[in-house]
Amino acid sequence: MATLWNEVRGKFVAARNSVTAILLLEDEDESDTIDDGDQPSWQDEIISISGLPILIAYKDSKGNQSQRLVTCQRLDRAADTLYLWGFCHHRLAVRQFRVDRIVEVADAETGEVSDAPPIFFAQFQVDRSQRSKPGWGLNVRQRADFVALLNSLVFMARCDREYHPLEREALEAVVERYWLRFEAPGEPDIPAILTHADRLAPDAETFFVSLNRCRADSRLVRLLKESAAQIIDADGVHAPHELYWGGKIDEFFKNQV
Repeated sequence: MATLWNEVRGKFVAARNSVTAILLLEDEDESDTIDDGDQPSWQDEIISISGLPILIAYKDSKGNQSQRLVTCQRLDRAADTLYLWGFCHHRLAVRQFRVDRIVEVADAETGEVSDAPPIFFAQFQVDRSQRSKPGWGLNVRQRADFVALLNSLVFMARCDREYHPLEREALEAVVERYWLRFEAPGEPDIPAILTHADRLAPDAETFFVSLNRCRADSRLVRLLKESAAQIIDADGVHAPHELYWGGKIDEFFKNQV
């Protein structure tokens, strides 16, 4: 696992950003940076916000304000403070942002703006006594597994910088197979799930953490491996990046059926 972790550090897929915005950054910024020796706790739970690109206006402790395109990784709480971890596409590095210092947040796909960031992020937090949104009717464990599966496969679909309609069709089939094999409640809201998947642009670190989440369940591993192969084949073109990361999936789950 350490070998793959070293390979994925700092790699990313281009985030979808349909919003025309002037993104301003100082030459240096004060936002917290993860030390090179750090790596995500593999116990950290993948949540619905993982892999989601957003635009944020951020004010640091010195009052300097910046605008950034960030692919979210996870939300952490320390004491009474909520933190967003994400890949900053302007610094090309993972950053940690205090949610109470995020002045404004916008969906990078739709441009919908929220000037109440705590409310925006609250919908993605995992509360074991309530269902977060989007949850698609899944319980906490199922939702974490399913989001990990989605992020792994969307990364595969986007790693060659082209998200083909046939790859999207392959994702739809994955949703149906997950609901069937894992006896998820009700019928899957496929349009809502695919709309969420369309917005995702997971960085390679989220890809790694997602694979690690999946490895705990051999059924999930089988579904991931067969679905990744179908996504690679979907558009009839075996791009080098797809073959490379497909090989990494096989290597990661070597000897695990």
